[in-house]
Amino acid sequence: MEQNREELLKHLAASLKDAKEDGGAILLVGAGNSVSAGIPPAQKLMKIAIENFPNYFTEEEQKLAKEDLSQLQYNDIMTKLSNVKRKELFKWFIEGNEDKGIEKAKLNFAHIAIAELLKQGYFSRILTVNFDPLLIHACYMVGMYPFPAIYDLGAMGKVNAELLHDPSIVYLNGQHVGFVQRNTTDQLEAHKETLSQIVRSTGCSKTWVVAGYSGENDPLMDALNELRPYNNWLYWLEYSNQVLQKESHNFLENDEECKVIYQCDADETFMNISYLLDCSLDFIERPYKELEMYLEEIRFETSKTSQHRYTAKIKKYIEILETNTAISQFKHADQVDMLLAYLEDLIANKIPSPHEENLKKIIEVCERISQLSPDHDATYWYWGDALFATAKLEGIDKNEFLEEAEIKYQLSIEKDISEDINIKARKLYELYRYQHSLTNDETTKNDLLKKALASLNLCTELSLEKAKVYSLLNEPKLAVSHLNKIKYKNKNTSILGSLLSFFNYSIEDVISDEDFHPIKNHPDFQHWVEQKQKESISA
Repeated sequence: MEQNREELLKHLAASLKDAKEDGGAILLVGAGNSVSAGIPPAQKLMKIAIENFPNYFTEEEQKLAKEDLSQLQYNDIMTKLSNVKRKELFKWFIEGNEDKGIEKAKLNFAHIAIAELLKQGYFSRILTVNFDPLLIHACYMVGMYPFPAIYDLGAMGKVNAELLHDPSIVYLNGQHVGFVQRNTTDQLEAHKETLSQIVRSTGCSKTWVVAGYSGENDPLMDALNELRPYNNWLYWLEYSNQVLQKESHNFLENDEECKVIYQCDADETFMNISYLLDCSLDFIERPYKELEMYLEEIRFETSKTSQHRYTAKIKKYIEILETNTAISQFKHADQVDMLLAYLEDLIANKIPSPHEENLKKIIEVCERISQLSPDHDATYWYWGDALFATAKLEGIDKNEFLEEAEIKYQLSIEKDISEDINIKARKLYELYRYQHSLTNDETTKNDLLKKALASLNLCTELSLEKAKVYSLLNEPKLAVSHLNKIKYKNKNTSILGSLLSFFNYSIEDVISDEDFHPIKNHPDFQHWVEQKQKESISA
């Protein structure tokens, strides 16, 4: 019977809880764990390598880098670069490179959650095929002390794996600051026995978790295969809907001791596991815990002149953070976070309920969040959306809900005018146009159009809507003036050009739009149409 993802994650959490009692589980991580942190996956690294060092690659490889990367092998591409060039390539992403527009990699929540799980004893050893130092940085960030042992096997030949000390982070193929980074076919093949020793010494009686690792063309995968059976489970966290369809991977879906959990985004999955284990991120949620550790682990008397000043300061900070007011504020923030998460579930329709009931829940949650966090602009945005959607339902007092929706949209803009202003302003525009369609009173119609125009004036981008409003207000010169500011696709525009065009308007769209009927016979509009049609033909 196929188990769903949630059940399997609970099963994994239960195994980790038991593993903690037996010394901790083993975690093997691959490149997928660091992608959201800013370290590109293998295929993107190949493309970047070929683009930046083209003289080392054939014309065919350069062509495939542009057209079909799937035909290139990562190990083969890296073989074409020297150790120095490969090291330079990794450094761009780990440390950042301003000249190439590459930002320095930052910790993601997979790193943070893994480090906390290591700190709390759920994992005893982390094996990584990555070169980046992000897991080490995460251990520092979560206040892990003593620090885990760090082993770099990339530059080592034979290794006595039995002497590894846990907790530890083991760089199987080297670090970016190490002497060797093993990522060519020959380097990995020569390293095969060392990898096998590490896997064998770790043993099959431990719980194994593998995440962000494809195992493609890697002798480490053979070592994992040889270790079977996994007497205490192997959990393979797979990002896609299926594991790599190779003989080396067949055991993952065939062995009853192996559990593959599909569609596992690293950040979401490890945070979910931490939640299931009640493994809180104390450095964020209880910052005084780290200060308490300083008092326990530092010999303050070795600083004769500053001993009392430092300890007094730390104790004062702890006192401030542990006051009822501070704890109340932390709990308050937690409440807001939980409500926001629930709100996002409702909006994504993850919680099944009738449409109208779902909208009521969204409105109720938004009202609660606004009481706890009155300056959270997105809350008013969601609130306005729910009210607007409710107004469109049958048998509803539309005016009441539309008036409330207008207030909430305006509040969202007031709370933060810079955040998503184009989207917010357009939503207000849609609201006014909807109200415009409901009334027959000309004065009211004009007032609503002016409001719609005012909302569009908040936008930083050009749009056809503003010209429509001027047309409906019977202001042909202003309508044409705005139409002249917009770019239009012509009859000869390619499909690709159409896809790349942000607005994607054509002259025919304008002519056929009912909103432009009030000015269709005005000389200025007719002249504009004739001019644009000529330009379209000649383009």
